[in-house]
Amino acid sequence: MSELIDLAEWCEQLREANAYNECVSFFSKGDDCRHVDYFITAHLSKSKQQVAEYHIKHFRNVLDRKTCGRGRRLYKAVFVEEGKNALSVSYNQRHCHLLIQKPKHLTKAQFQKQFNQLWADICGGDDIKWKRITAKDGGVGGLISYCNKEIKSGIKAFRKELSDNSYQQRKRQN
Repeated sequence: MSELIDLAEWCEQLREANAYNECVSFFSKGDDCRHVDYFITAHLSKSKQQVAEYHIKHFRNVLDRKTCGRGRRLYKAVFVEEGKNALSVSYNQRHCHLLIQKPKHLTKAQFQKQFNQLWADICGGDDIKWKRITAKDGGVGGLISYCNKEIKSGIKAFRKELSDNSYQQRKRQN
């Protein structure tokens, strides 16, 4: 019986490792990810929950067009989760984590204002938390691990199709 438990535990560890490796592979195929500046958690309104990916993709496209112009993208990794912790404000609500680059020509305040306004307009939510990515908090690797926390429940959070790892659209690796 203990062999079955060990096998189940091994399968769970493998699933976690595969989710983490998919993110690492995505980052390694693109531009240098040292320019990823912020970790953002943004909640969608109740009316946008069912088709979250659609609204997030539309948001991503509008944000890129307004900040970079046509054919260019901000470096970003997108994770979509449904809160599983009953004590969390995100319980049973889909929300988005982004590891994102700040455009060089905008200050943090300008970028944050533009991001928050577009998110509210497109995704309907105003609960947005910004955090600077630092080595002290585990850096990008630590945040990727955090964003994959629901993999134990069988939920794959990383959305490669919503993420961008290259500034030039034609070089985008998806």
